[in-house]
Amino acid sequence: MIDISIKVTKLDGTEATYAVTPKVQVEFERHFKIGIGKAFGNNDIQMQYLYWLAWCASKHAGAGPKPFDSWLDEVASVDADDEGGSPLDGTA
Repeated sequence: MIDISIKVTKLDGTEATYAVTPKVQVEFERHFKIGIGKAFGNNDIQMQYLYWLAWCASKHAGAGPKPFDSWLDEVASVDADDEGGSPLDGTA
């Protein structure tokens, strides 16, 4: 099992951490047409993958985010914590 959580820090300083559940992982793969392990398993990671994953995780957690591009306008940073060592470190 892939165990990932993502911390979102907004421009106003508020923070929230969201679990990247299996539903979020599958939605990511369907949206980008790439496996999550492959998407995060190289040195050329597209940042849109990480931000979209955070947005989708917040959506499924019930945070009710704005549409993706509008949500980005409010985000200061996104940090991933992959406790299982994959897929974000390339061991997947």
